[in-house]
Amino acid sequence: MSIIWSLILIICIIFSCFFSNPNLVINSITNSSKNAIENIWIIASMLIFWSGIFNILSNTTTLSRLSKKIYNIFSFLFKKEEVTQKSKEYISLNIASNILGVGNAATINSLNGIEELQKSNKNKSKLNKSMTVFIALNTASMQIIPTSMISLRALYNSQNPEKIIVPVIIISFISLVVSLISVNILWRKNE
Repeated sequence: MSIIWSLILIICIIFSCFFSNPNLVINSITNSSKNAIENIWIIASMLIFWSGIFNILSNTTTLSRLSKKIYNIFSFLFKKEEVTQKSKEYISLNIASNILGVGNAATINSLNGIEELQKSNKNKSKLNKSMTVFIALNTASMQIIPTSMISLRALYNSQNPEKIIVPVIIISFISLVVSLISVNILWRKNE
């Protein structure tokens, strides 16, 4: 696949140099690179900020209180015998990260959560129901404040970067409901 993409890139550059203005090609490459670095910088800085906040919270009692409250809302989705206290914390942090729209920080918590759920998994070669529900929750990414998207829209001078909040809430709620229904249907068929 990398050969195909490399060939496409080389053909496009050669074609644009012969049939277009080479200065436009160079300017376009330079501007695209600049935009990519700016996007990476914004996303990385948000990831660092929220990871730091969650790290601070993990060293206080606030995290355990917060995780209990968040987990209690979603506890009916998980089997009690498959979930440990540590996995509850990671599940809660993942949900909180997704609600705040910081999916990059949620990734770290989701990986740690799956590792913790795997420890209590009886059949190590297969996912248990709690693991699949957690993956569905993480993938659906229920967002209330899509901070990453708002900051990217603000970066590109959007008139109203926060205008996407209501559509994002609606779509993420629909995707959450559909994914959880799908997981339950598949588990019922599997059992």
